[in-house]
Amino acid sequence: MHDPASRAGVSCTAPPTDMVTQVAYRLKQRGVEPTEITPEGPKKPEGVHIGTMYRFKGLEYQRMIIAGVTEGLVPRASVDQWEKTDRTRHRRELQRARSLLFVAVTRARDALVISWNAEASRFLTPLRAAATGRNQ
Repeated sequence: MHDPASRAGVSCTAPPTDMVTQVAYRLKQRGVEPTEITPEGPKKPEGVHIGTMYRFKGLEYQRMIIAGVTEGLVPRASVDQWEKTDRTRHRRELQRARSLLFVAVTRARDALVISWNAEASRFLTPLRAAATGRNQ
């Protein structure tokens, strides 16, 4: 078992609520106490703080894990329905999704882990290119 103090300042976020629920379940299975972040903030100071990206506005953590930054979740697949019919709304929804990811990323003070399954979000392309020193 890991020292609980080593988890101080650790948080995990995911785009959809059902994914946050899955993260909480898996943490508990491994003996790690998750603490949900509600609209009022974390329910308690200890444990790994978990919640959707919306819940992390105004908070800061030493280590931040952002799970599920997958195309179709960030941005949601439904955003692209506006591309042909309402380009203004499409741009606005893409900007909102990009801004939300930016907020989540900037919650990390010392370490940041971003994960995805299958295809990474289009918003990660410039970051991945910069990390590998390639232009994509």
